[in-house]
Amino acid sequence: MRRFLALLVLVAAATLAAPAAALSPSAADALPLIDQGGQRFTLASLHGRPVVMTFVATRCSDACPLADAAFAQLQRRLPARSDALLLTVTLDPRYDTPFVMARQAHVMGADVRRWRLASGAPGDVARLMRAFGVVTQIDEKGIPDVHSTVIFLLDRKGRLAKQLLLSTNTVDAVLAAL
Repeated sequence: MRRFLALLVLVAAATLAAPAAALSPSAADALPLIDQGGQRFTLASLHGRPVVMTFVATRCSDACPLADAAFAQLQRRLPARSDALLLTVTLDPRYDTPFVMARQAHVMGADVRRWRLASGAPGDVARLMRAFGVVTQIDEKGIPDVHSTVIFLLDRKGRLAKQLLLSTNTVDAVLAAL
C-alpha cells in the first residue's frame, strides 16, 4: 500500500511539474543511448518509424517485470508488416549498463530490429527521463523501485502522440494506437 501511495504522489508530481502539453521528445532527440547490441543511437535516429517507449530498471521488482512482459508480448503480436519499434530505456543507468541491458534483452528474447533495450550515461538518461516527465523514488538499496509507469508512443516524426499507463490492457491499447 505504501508503494502504491508513493507512486500516486510521484505521478501527481510529474503531472503538475510537466503537463502533457509541455512534454517534448524533441528536447531529448540528440541524447546518446546504447542498445543491447552495443549500437549508439539517438531518438532522432529513430524518426521515420513509430516508437513505443517505456522506462524500466532490471532490479525493480514491482512494475518493471510487468512492463517487460507487456513488451515481450507486443514484440510477438506486432504485425509482420509493422515498422514500429519498441524501446525500453533503463531508469538505473549506473547499474543497468549496456552489458546488463544486453543480458536482459537476451532473457526477454528481444529482437534488436523490433525491440531495443537501452542504457547510456547517467546524465543523458536523467535528461531523457525529465523530457518525458518520468520520476523515480530510490529505495534504501539504491534501486528505483517506485516510479512512473507510462508507455509513450512517438509518431514517425518523433512527436509524443500518446501516453498510456501500464495496465492489464497495455498490449491491446498499444496495438490499437499504432
